[in-house]
Amino acid sequence: MAETKLTLEQIETLITGYVDSPFYIRKNIVVPNVDWGFLNHEADLLIMSKARCLTEVEIKRTWSDFMADFKKKHTHYDPKLSHFYYAVPWKIGERVFHWLYEGTYKCDARFIYYEHSTVTGYTEHNPHKCGLIIYASSEEVGVRGSRIGGCCINVGATRMNKYKLSVDEELKLLRLCGMRVWNLKKKLSLLQAKEQKKREKKEYEIKVINETWPELFT
Repeated sequence: MAETKLTLEQIETLITGYVDSPFYIRKNIVVPNVDWGFLNHEADLLIMSKARCLTEVEIKRTWSDFMADFKKKHTHYDPKLSHFYYAVPWKIGERVFHWLYEGTYKCDARFIYYEHSTVTGYTEHNPHKCGLIIYASSEEVGVRGSRIGGCCINVGATRMNKYKLSVDEELKLLRLCGMRVWNLKKKLSLLQAKEQKKREKKEYEIKVINETWPELFT
């Protein structure tokens, strides 16, 4: 059972695409889908601050998807990372909180007050003291207009390392960002070409019908 109707792209937009979002794209360099190589594991979102500190956000859409993370051989720790966050749907927020932390879960259902949970300790599942982001759809939050939902940092991540990316590492991250943009543009162009062929086929069929039975269209 899906705990959210939001797509991965919509969740990424909630986390990075609004001025009040935790990691606004105009204040940070944000790169999605970073493969093995830059870190010692894959990352859904990497955010580099102006100070060249790196934060990873791992997006989960279901409880089973979240739990699968703890069955992997590797963790989300990397010497380059300053902070690490899980981003989960509002529906499983409390369940995830108690899996990672000891304390009291708080989260305003409509994200009006951006409540922070009270953490008194960390469970064995959270050795690196990661943070927690809660997101919800517009229907769950009760917002109108073009906004697709709500998102907030429910628990702030503890700093894992004091590492700052070098200039070469920053350039590598920027190259990865550029590659993601052009890969998306390529996919978009292929979709546009597909739609164009559909339109041309339809126009041709209409033309053939008009020429075959012109009296029907006079």
